[in-house]
Amino acid sequence: MTRSRRLLLFQTVLLLATISATLLAFGVRPASFAVETARSADRFVDSICVGTHWSYPDTPYGQRYEEVKQKLIASGIRNVRDGFYQSRPQDLGKSGIRTTIVADVPDRSNGDEKTIQAIVNQIKTANAAGARIDAVEGSNEPDLFWIPSRFDKQYKGQGFPKGVIAFQKDLYTAIKRDSKTASLKVIGPSLGMTYDPGGGNPNPLPKGSLANAVDWGNFHPYPGGNPFSFPFDYNTTAKYYWNSNFPSINIDEFPYNFDTYSPPFQPKPMATTETGYSTFKQWVSEKVHAKYMPRLFLEFFRKNVQRTCSYEFVDEFADPQKTKREANFGLLRHDLTPKPAYNAVKNLIALLRDPGANFTPSGLAYSLDVRPVQNYREPLSKRVANYDRTQYVHHVLLQKRDRTFYLVLWHEVSNNDTSVQPPREIQPPALPVTLKLGQPIRTVAIYALGEDGRLTTTPTRLTSNQLTLNVPDRVVIVKLVPA
Repeated sequence: MTRSRRLLLFQTVLLLATISATLLAFGVRPASFAVETARSADRFVDSICVGTHWSYPDTPYGQRYEEVKQKLIASGIRNVRDGFYQSRPQDLGKSGIRTTIVADVPDRSNGDEKTIQAIVNQIKTANAAGARIDAVEGSNEPDLFWIPSRFDKQYKGQGFPKGVIAFQKDLYTAIKRDSKTASLKVIGPSLGMTYDPGGGNPNPLPKGSLANAVDWGNFHPYPGGNPFSFPFDYNTTAKYYWNSNFPSINIDEFPYNFDTYSPPFQPKPMATTETGYSTFKQWVSEKVHAKYMPRLFLEFFRKNVQRTCSYEFVDEFADPQKTKREANFGLLRHDLTPKPAYNAVKNLIALLRDPGANFTPSGLAYSLDVRPVQNYREPLSKRVANYDRTQYVHHVLLQKRDRTFYLVLWHEVSNNDTSVQPPREIQPPALPVTLKLGQPIRTVAIYALGEDGRLTTTPTRLTSNQLTLNVPDRVVIVKLVPA
């Protein structure tokens, strides 16, 4: 070996040793950590949407509009899904609230190009008057509402599904060719019935039929049981996926809804213009609702759903006995008092909102070590179970423009056994998690959503650049400020 090569080798070894010593001084083992690129915290906030019904005169939407609007503004939710009723989109736009407009053929009519152009003109007129319509959605559940026995809709003489496909293609073309609407996101039609991705009742919209007629596909995955899954017992529940209702039940481990409803739109990403829970007594309690709703928005964002609209913002009717499913979907009760879920979503948004110019998030070097809980006695049923599916601790890594990271964690587990009615409530354990950091961190804080939806914060310190915490079935957020 020549003298110059020996010198180069010595310098390289010295450099590596110096880097390793520096990292170890911060408690970092450089070979142990993968680097995950964060996603924009504000992009998550921007994905949150709620359905409204401004045109329903016998509900709080019509009777107490100004009060509902103020509750909406206070929530921090930036997107609603509705129609053109009166000048509601324009009025909401003044407060920065955007509207996803549902576009469809009028009831009991045969639409044509004039129908499409009327929709485009309405959007342009509304936006010119201050509305912030940024998305237009195709037909709402036409497999339910286009049929002759319901609202008997057609487009160019065709019913469902051919007429719906033709309508969507013409809608997309008209929106994109007009310079005043070309920037709008065009969302595909949704379906309302259950179809079998591998059986005798397939999605009636053919694979790829709408790929060139949308920016985002669409589906309405309400979290109920998932029989399109492998049956196993877990969480004190027989046939766990069949008899549960946790937020990701149909989109993650057994992604029935993606498998069934995304093929017509592939490779475009999906939006969810309806999902959520009713707090009537046959579905979820307000306590469970408060756990599920923040997790629902996070789960859909984690699965790259572009916009997630909860159905809906306000309970439409008073129902003290909680016997009517359709009366209890709101984040607000009928009297406009907040359910705990409203507080939870509001506080999550307040923590993570970060409006401003687009930026490119950076990466965080870290690892998560999740440990099981064995022989856990569930407090309500007194049943003993092992919680060993550590993959059910889910996370989303977010970052704000000031480079602060927010690691959002939750135990994605069911809080109900739906094999009985009303559902049996379950209190699963928190799972112990050790967070190890592979880069210097200056300050750490832990935020947690409580059962009432309130957000508490606990300053903490790293020990050897790591942190141990218990992750419950409610959202916790670890704030990490880089050194």
